[in-house]
This record gives sequence, C-alpha cells and structure tokens, in this order.
Amino acid sequence: MITNSNFNVMFSYFNQTVFSFSVSILYLLLSNQSFAGQRELSFAVSGVVSSVKVKSGDKIKEGNVIAYLDQTLFQSEKNAADHQYNSAKLVLELSKIRSKQLNDLFDSLSASKEEVEKAEIIEAKALAKYFSAKSRADRAFWRLKRSTLRSPFAGIVISVDGYEGMVINTDNKNPVIVVIDTLR
Repeated sequence: MITNSNFNVMFSYFNQTVFSFSVSILYLLLSNQSFAGQRELSFAVSGVVSSVKVKSGDKIKEGNVIAYLDQTLFQSEKNAADHQYNSAKLVLELSKIRSKQLNDLFDSLSASKEEVEKAEIIEAKALAKYFSAKSRADRAFWRLKRSTLRSPFAGIVISVDGYEGMVINTDNKNPVIVVIDTLR
C-alpha cells in the first residue's frame, strides 16, 4: 500500500523549540510494515553552516555526517560550562567537608550552633550551584552534539539546499539542508 502524507515535526527541549521541520513522506508499507520516502533534514540548533559533506546522488548510511555548523561557539560554551561544573563540584565537596568538620567540633563543644548552621547554608547553596552548573554543562553538550547534522537513516541524497555560510535560525522555520530519498 502506498500513501502520501505531510507532517510538521517539532522537538522541544526545556520548553523551547529546538528542532522543527516539514516532512513530505511517501509511505511504502510492505509486509514487514517498514516505510520509506523523502525526508527534509535541518539542524536542531542555530548557527552558521561551516561545511556540507554530501551532494546530490550520494548514497548515505545511517549516522553519516551531512553537514557541520561552525563549532567554535558551541565548543567554547561547552568548555566554559564544563569548567563551571568542575568548580561547582569542588566547592560542593569542600563545603561538605567543612560542614562535617563543624558538626564534629560542635559535638565536642568547640563550635557554636550558629557556625554549624552557616556551614549547612553554604553547603545547600553549593549544592544548588552544582545542579545549575551540571544542567548548563548538559545543555552545552547537547547543543555541541547537534551542531553536526547526521543522517538518521540510509538513503540517497536528492537535493542539497544548504551551503557554507548559510545562517540557521531555529526561532524561524528551519531551512532545509538536504532532502533524502529512502525509497531507492
């Protein structure tokens, strides 16, 4: 059975649209219930295309690199986020040690309850900063990974609309980088 359908696909991350594209798919339903058709691909993040690695007629496999965005900003954001995460992790570990030390001193009547409470507040703030830094590092890694457009399936490149220097803005409709036919 063959049917033709149009879909608008949108992916969200932290309540922000990060990947949106239109897909016109020609479904071919075989006995094994597989499907194939034409798929339009674009990036999930904004940036400037630094290179396109495919051309019309290329056979590609699942996972092949299709195009790259300039990764300078993404790598810089990831490096900064990783350093903030490592710093927050160290501060948290040190605040836990200090809090335990003050609790031990309090138990031996060598520290006041106020000193212990201050140490516990510092530890709680360090924990919050740790989770915030961890979240920023995870998001930076996610963005860096999506600055490389990979084929989610095998097929033949029908057209390449993307080019070096093309600006991708995910706040607007994403421009199509490549159209792949999975029927061939």
